[in-house]
Amino acid sequence: MFDAKMIVNKLNIDKNQLNISVTISTPFDIDITSPKVKIVFEYNGKTRRLPFLIRNFYRQKQNNLCVVICTHSYLLDYIFDDVKDFSEIKARIDLYYGENEAIALPFTVSDKVIYDNPNLAVEESFIGNESFDGFTIFEREAKPNDNCRKSDTPYSLDLEPENGIIVISKGETRPENNKIKLSPILKFVFTFLKAILAIALLPLLIIAGIIAGATYLVFNVNNKKSRKKLLVDKIINIFAFFFGTNMRKTRLYKSAEQSLKKTRKKIKRFVCHKLFDRYYKKPIVQNRITFMSGRRDELGGNYEFVYNLIKDREDIDFQFLMFSNPAKHDRLKTIKKFLYLYATSKVVIVDDYFRLLNTVKKRKGVTVIQLWHACGAFKTFGFTRLGKSGGPKQNEPNHRMYDYAIVSSQEIAKHYAEGFGISDNNVVATGIPRTDVFMNKEYAEDVRERFFRQYPNLKSKKIILFAPTFRGKGQMSAYYPTEAFHPEKLLDKIGNDYAILIKLHPYCKERFEIAEEYRDRIIDFSDAVELNDLLFVTDLLITDYSSVIFEASLLDIPMLFYTYDLYLYIKERDFYYDFENFVPGKILYSENEIAESIESNSFEQDKVSSFKYKFFDNLDGNSSKRVADLVIKCLELDKDLEK
Repeated sequence: MFDAKMIVNKLNIDKNQLNISVTISTPFDIDITSPKVKIVFEYNGKTRRLPFLIRNFYRQKQNNLCVVICTHSYLLDYIFDDVKDFSEIKARIDLYYGENEAIALPFTVSDKVIYDNPNLAVEESFIGNESFDGFTIFEREAKPNDNCRKSDTPYSLDLEPENGIIVISKGETRPENNKIKLSPILKFVFTFLKAILAIALLPLLIIAGIIAGATYLVFNVNNKKSRKKLLVDKIINIFAFFFGTNMRKTRLYKSAEQSLKKTRKKIKRFVCHKLFDRYYKKPIVQNRITFMSGRRDELGGNYEFVYNLIKDREDIDFQFLMFSNPAKHDRLKTIKKFLYLYATSKVVIVDDYFRLLNTVKKRKGVTVIQLWHACGAFKTFGFTRLGKSGGPKQNEPNHRMYDYAIVSSQEIAKHYAEGFGISDNNVVATGIPRTDVFMNKEYAEDVRERFFRQYPNLKSKKIILFAPTFRGKGQMSAYYPTEAFHPEKLLDKIGNDYAILIKLHPYCKERFEIAEEYRDRIIDFSDAVELNDLLFVTDLLITDYSSVIFEASLLDIPMLFYTYDLYLYIKERDFYYDFENFVPGKILYSENEIAESIESNSFEQDKVSSFKYKFFDNLDGNSSKRVADLVIKCLELDKDLEK
């Protein structure tokens, strides 16, 4: 373990919320721009990793140290799913600084730290058994003092500083004597007054609801429905005329819009629970496997590889719920089918965030497998984005229902456990099924032959694949700024020996406008062809923050990273590893640099091999079989697989 020190500046529990602040120092490394700090909770063999938000980090020049300050609050009742009445949870803090890591950082305690446990106190003295830089933690009788605060929380804290462990214990909930208790008569009076007020405001709320509903239609219509959009705009303009203002900017309008959204959400949840209760009474079909996806309309990618290995089994009932249109998540027909299959399938397999899973609680006896579409661990996702813009709240159910998550290597298992909010032992490093083709020489040759048969003019060219990821917060807002890359200008600079293939992220709707004279050498494949297949004909990959780099490393393809917005992206999205020391290729910030690197054949390709072996444990072409075996084992049809 490298030399790292930690001081606990703040540690207390307010009701069910753990508040903690620490300062960590470690020898400064000029190449490391993004240290990572995690807090790891442990209970009954389960783990829960959560990011410990870095509020500031800086260099302490006089001591040549990197100082990291972390502060955050955690809801103890939502650390582990379905665990409310725990007796004891242990927590530790891990630091990742480039290639170095410190697990369960030992710590000292600031003399100003405040505890909720009246049996713990910190004073500037050497009284007691354990001393840390002049501060001693010791047991004493429970009585009020300057360093202890009373609370109604049932939680208490104990520390093991040398082992880097914080122990959180839970006892009986203390009575809340400070709450005002209303008599039944007063409660009735307040309820009656609320009802009168609601009736009085009803006409105004109806008008606001109509306006909000009309606006909802405006923001959710398709271009093909321009007539309806025009009609709705006219309705809103009429209301605006009478009110003499822009309705969309009024508090009433915004409040009504929010109320409508909440109402729709409540209605949807109510309907889901009622339907699910009905389906819940049906028995689980013990041989049923259901493939669910909100990113594709038919089998492909990982799904296809696993399905092909088990599709001929007559003892399995295969079901499918697949669509790429995000609006289908809200359609009653889709919801009914989802609830029925979710309640009656022995195994459910998903390949991305499937938000319908959040509407109801998973039934006991149903196994959910997350067959994530991407390889490796690159951009942060899920609960790793806790506390950041667009990130989830700690008490949200997103991803928490997975029984297994499939990853490419044990190296990245901890990152997926953190992102999904599941225990480390629920992440399985079987390898990613769709990567099996990269070990199949016959398949590779067949793909190349078919490609050049269709595009014979490209056979004599050096092929550049431009495959960036999207910007935006998710599927609904995803885009790539096409003005940031000009393929025609790049070809003009590097000459006629090259061709450029473009493959934007499936979430992106915009497309590059390619001039007629370039269309034989610049082809946009964003709407067709699997990205993996394009890699077999690629001589150079230009990307940014896309996970395609993991698949490209399997073919030893040289890579350039066009990251004109790198530091903004780190601030808004961030990565699991320090980007500048992580990527297997040259980092560039302008289109001119891209052209210069291609002309000088400068790609830093020597980084690719070590990168590949770090993020793939098994390069034997049998990842699909390992996943298929896991699926069958979950069905419990083949008892021999358990031996």
